[in-house]
Amino acid sequence: MTSTSSVHLTCLCGAISEPGTLLSDPGIPVTIEICHCNPCRYATGSLGVAFPQLGASPSQDTLGKITPYYSSQKNIRYFCSTCGSHCFVANQKNKKWFCLSGIIEPNPASKANNTQWPKDTIKVLRHDYVFDTVDGGLVPIMLNLNGRSIPTWSAAGREMDSFDLPHTDVLSLASKAMSALPPPKEDSHLLAKCHCGGVSLFIKRANYGSIPGTSAHHNSSDPAKYRASPCACRSCRLSTGVSMLYWTTIPTANVFNANASNISEDEFKPVAVGHSASSPNANPGLALKHYWSSPERCWSFCGKCGATIFYWSPDHLDVAVGILRAEEGSMARRWLDWEWGQCGFEEESIDREVCEAWKGGSEVVKKLGIES
Repeated sequence: MTSTSSVHLTCLCGAISEPGTLLSDPGIPVTIEICHCNPCRYATGSLGVAFPQLGASPSQDTLGKITPYYSSQKNIRYFCSTCGSHCFVANQKNKKWFCLSGIIEPNPASKANNTQWPKDTIKVLRHDYVFDTVDGGLVPIMLNLNGRSIPTWSAAGREMDSFDLPHTDVLSLASKAMSALPPPKEDSHLLAKCHCGGVSLFIKRANYGSIPGTSAHHNSSDPAKYRASPCACRSCRLSTGVSMLYWTTIPTANVFNANASNISEDEFKPVAVGHSASSPNANPGLALKHYWSSPERCWSFCGKCGATIFYWSPDHLDVAVGILRAEEGSMARRWLDWEWGQCGFEEESIDREVCEAWKGGSEVVKKLGIES
């Protein structure tokens, strides 16, 4: 176990910096549950979030650099006002503070001293709010981790200590969700929406056979689906506060503004991204803010709730999977072709156990008989 004195809490732009001793747990990895609830997914853009507890609130300096979002009567979520990185949650009911596990990393002093960093920042204790995913989400690939059988909790209203959802039921959720729905029609659109609704998008169903110049964006064998996979790089991690962020790559021409008023399907306006989004009037009705980590790398997030929305570079556009509102569940299998076993920048992973579970996920999917 690594002492929390060798870590710090930071964001993508570096404006937020808190000592690791702020964590209530004395060491890393932190034993913690992963929350899969709708608010956590929609407010961050991720597919699951872990919240290590703090021993006290962040400093006044930090509080002046973060934006509060009242996601419920109980919880206030805070994200960096500059880069949109999700950093903290305050529970108003019990007066406790939490951070997101992805913002924990070695502090500069420990790097300089070559302090050994553990392979995992968190040790998964259980999975919460599994029913919110509809299809089980990432839970099926993380039911057994290094010999540990991970308990699952279904939904609010159930006793937290009952772990009432058997693994067999979790493994059946995806096939049940898929069997109940037909494939999307060729010209149909998928809603993508953050928690507060400040950013609402329509994504046209993939059809790479009819869209010129898009083959570079798509490595899937199914031309009617967009490819999707996680990235474990530091930038993706710090943009949402989770160790791996799940993206789907979509041609810009297929992403439309759903918040523009008085529009019909024939009048959908494509979303402006990258350099073209710099004008204040580029995306009417959308609460998008942008952080440029380099001249050619732009991160877009909701300025109201902080949800990660896009990552843009000149050669492609990624959309955060956590904001998708697919009927069949959080993995949006009717729309996305998942590249199981593939993880971008896995060498930068701070949660090797979770990363390895994803890499081995293809075997779980095969056993379940699910195509993607």
